[in-house]
Amino acid sequence: MPVRNLLGSLKPSAWLPKTLRNRLFLAFVVFILFPHTLLNLSNFNRVEEVLRKQTADQSLDSMLTLNQSLEDFLNVVYKTVILVEQDDSAASVLQYPERYDSLERVYLIDTKFKSITNSLFISLSPVYYTIADFKGNVYASYPPLQRLSYERTSREAWFAEALNQPKAYVWNWEPNYTSRDMSRSPQLLSYAATLKNRGNAPYAVLRVSVDMYEWFRLSTQFLQETYLLLDADGTILADSKLGRTESGERLAGFSAPDEQGYYVSGGNLNVYAKLPRLDKVLIKQVPLEITYAEVDRLKQSFFTVSLSLTLAFITITLLISSAITKPLQHLQRRMAGAVDRRFRVKLPETNRRGEVLELTRAFNRMMEDTEELVRQLKAEERKKEAVRFQVLLSQTNPHFLLNTLNTIKWLALVENQPNIAEICVSLGKLLEAGLNSELELIHVREELQLIESYLYIQNFRYKQQFDVRYETEPGLEFALIPKLSLQPLVENSIQHGLMEIDRKGLITIRTLSRDGKLVLEVEDNGAGISAGSRVKDDKPERKRPGIGIANLRERLELLFKGSSGLEIMPLEQGTRVRFYMPLLLSKPYRSESDGKAEFIAEGTLK
Repeated sequence: MPVRNLLGSLKPSAWLPKTLRNRLFLAFVVFILFPHTLLNLSNFNRVEEVLRKQTADQSLDSMLTLNQSLEDFLNVVYKTVILVEQDDSAASVLQYPERYDSLERVYLIDTKFKSITNSLFISLSPVYYTIADFKGNVYASYPPLQRLSYERTSREAWFAEALNQPKAYVWNWEPNYTSRDMSRSPQLLSYAATLKNRGNAPYAVLRVSVDMYEWFRLSTQFLQETYLLLDADGTILADSKLGRTESGERLAGFSAPDEQGYYVSGGNLNVYAKLPRLDKVLIKQVPLEITYAEVDRLKQSFFTVSLSLTLAFITITLLISSAITKPLQHLQRRMAGAVDRRFRVKLPETNRRGEVLELTRAFNRMMEDTEELVRQLKAEERKKEAVRFQVLLSQTNPHFLLNTLNTIKWLALVENQPNIAEICVSLGKLLEAGLNSELELIHVREELQLIESYLYIQNFRYKQQFDVRYETEPGLEFALIPKLSLQPLVENSIQHGLMEIDRKGLITIRTLSRDGKLVLEVEDNGAGISAGSRVKDDKPERKRPGIGIANLRERLELLFKGSSGLEIMPLEQGTRVRFYMPLLLSKPYRSESDGKAEFIAEGTLK
């Protein structure tokens, strides 16, 4: 028997779905949708890769052309150094400046600069020359940012570099030293060298600088694509569409691990080529929407076909499912009459197959469970009515007590005993506040009024052995606090602090706000808490177990869920109890009828 079960589980039919809907869906996915999707996705990926590579190769060719033009330009600039060195008139002025007056020297050097510029760089980026001889003269082919000074020029880095490395062919970046009317680029690419006579003796130092930002602009101004000049860390230095940028923004997704290549980021195909001599990167951005336009059309065609097949599958499924609507209609009629029959309805399970059989069984189980649930709800309702009756009965005694206090008050007034009447009024306010279970939060002002009622009774009892001082920050009178939260703290101060001393006591009640929190303090100058009487969690040990502070701590935790706290702090003379909670203010509004200030019942929290 076990072998037969094992062989049966290996049959293909054992792994097939049992319902017709699932079988149709599986056939559609396995034989149509899945192969068709895989084939088209594979073709799309191959086409996209081929297009990406072709576009990148074409862009790299243009990038290499730009790179080569830059190399040629720098080589031409380097050759001008030789032209200046081999010019006899310039060499004579630089070696023997005493033979010429100042205007003649400047004229001869400037003429040499102009001749080089007009013959070699008339259509290229500007080139700036600075020459300093060893006899205190300096010449420039540009309007300088600062007035030329031989002393300052001889201290600059390029001057020392040319003297220390006369044979090095190295280009360096340095801040732009030309007038802002001449160039606003932040940096210039410079090369410095010494000029030597035929005896190989140096007689002057020459610095030649190239405005790379202007070269980039001139080289890309007629190109349709976007070209970027980046620093080595990806900072955008210049944009062929936006011009030079000084924002310091980095190109998103910048990745250039090789000397040249491409990557996809931000909806663009970014083709890059490094400029190793300059430590910069040149990037050409080609929008993918242009590159993959044909692929997008193929994708649209694919999804159209897939959607058509899906709609056809749904239509066939609906036609097949219509054959089982008759049993479902029978089930619907039975469900409609289930309430009238108190859920005592059961469908026959004979002559049912597949999904209809499972649905019939589920319906019968649902009716049985619903009938049992209704029975339990009726039993619970009877229990709730009994509990409510007990609650109403328990409220009879407190209300009887309030009525009795009112009777005592009127008797005291008749007998001309105003103190007894006032005590009854104060006690009635405290009892009424305790009986009002619907209101948990009240205003600070109302809480202080309850404290005054409580203190009136205690002062009468203890014959004015203590005073009370209130310190409330302006605007906090209408802050919301838990009802009867200060009364147990005041009671502790009287019973455990002030009753232990011979002098007159003082209780201070403070209300203040700190960092969005409402802080309330009750401080007394009583006996205090000795170090030996402190126990864990800041609770003092007492002869009689008190529940006031523990009750307040638990109420704060239930109301504010971790946003409150209570502390007991011993003082040099007395004790301070502080608790804090979120600052909740109730906004007053003015009634239109009589102009009096009233308050929203629940309070507006902010």
